[in-house]
Amino acid sequence: MYLDFKDVCLIFIKTLIITLIVVGLLFLIRFDYNIGIRYCEILNIPKDFALTMVSPGMAIEVAIIMFVVEMIGLYFIIKMLKNRVI
Repeated sequence: MYLDFKDVCLIFIKTLIITLIVVGLLFLIRFDYNIGIRYCEILNIPKDFALTMVSPGMAIEVAIIMFVVEMIGLYFIIKMLKNRVI
């Protein structure tokens, strides 16, 4: 089975997008850490807290909490709509 030109283009575009996402994430991690260091210097906070303020772990925790809150809200909205429709 041979790939069509369309398939080759899709593979190339997907690979390019994934590469850009990875490079962007690496850039953001470095950039956010530098911003955290600057905030610590401006506010006279010990630099030990710079990593925790902008760490990927904190972002993941916030994303998980927001996901749970959104799912609970979506559940209640669907439950309310279901009760009104039926």
